[in-house]
Amino acid sequence: FQPVFILGVHRSGTSILYKMLTATGCFNPVTAYHLINYDELLSNFHEQKEQQAKKQLTESFLKNGLFDRGIDQLKITADFDEEYGFLLGTKTLQMRITKKNLARFTQLCKKIQFIAGNNKPILLKNPYDFPNFLYLKEVFPNARFVFIHRHPLKTISSTLNAVRTIVKEKNPYTTRLSRIYDKCYSNPLLLQPLRFIVHLLAECTVVILTRITKKAAEYYLKNIEKLAKDDYISITYEEFCSHPQETLDVIMETLSLTMTQKIDAASLMNPRKVDVDSSVQKLRIYIYKSMKAYFDLFYYTMEG
Repeated sequence: FQPVFILGVHRSGTSILYKMLTATGCFNPVTAYHLINYDELLSNFHEQKEQQAKKQLTESFLKNGLFDRGIDQLKITADFDEEYGFLLGTKTLQMRITKKNLARFTQLCKKIQFIAGNNKPILLKNPYDFPNFLYLKEVFPNARFVFIHRHPLKTISSTLNAVRTIVKEKNPYTTRLSRIYDKCYSNPLLLQPLRFIVHLLAECTVVILTRITKKAAEYYLKNIEKLAKDDYISITYEEFCSHPQETLDVIMETLSLTMTQKIDAASLMNPRKVDVDSSVQKLRIYIYKSMKAYFDLFYYTMEG
């Protein structure tokens, strides 16, 4: 199989990019159905129960009042493009590809390729693997990458809000995807301190998120030139929002693919308006100084 990885930090625009690239008809994406119904993918296919299973899954979402992910307005169905990291996390706490879960990830890709019955590249998204792309290239020499970047003040603030949302009350959709998340809610000794930190010690949470983002940004800056120029393209969320069709065309050209379905990229683009949280604003100088080289590379200012 031919893997194409969409990589960026959390809340950087990977989901809308995933949705748009999938709409071109040139890829086999990983969907919520593939992850939630993983153990029965092949049997459903051979017994011609795939569409029935997808319908039941979508109906189960609606029955539970799940129209979007809860952390944004992206509509969820069985065919919603999802992060493969959730499958990796079912066996271990590690949601990025490692030697221990490589076989499971490879099996996922082979199942999807077999069920699809074509030779289209498999489109993959997982923010946890953004600071891991050299290993991905090592184990999958034919891998291609689409990197997306967004202003750190916006990604950190959006991530903070997303964490607050999923710890405030149990998210049924995330529960279906993540056993780790489900177990967290059954452990009040873990859940209550987490709620306290993200709500009442927000600036501490921002420092933690900044360190995580800094580590990922430094990995990118240090290692991006180790990839061959033909193996990747790097875009920003900001330019993607401003010029969606042109950016999409450049990505497809870089990947040497021709769209099988013409799409109106602008109509699919619904940029998230992120008001930078006050705790992030207070620490913006700290965030800027922590990642100055990354800010400078993409012409981001301290003001956001």
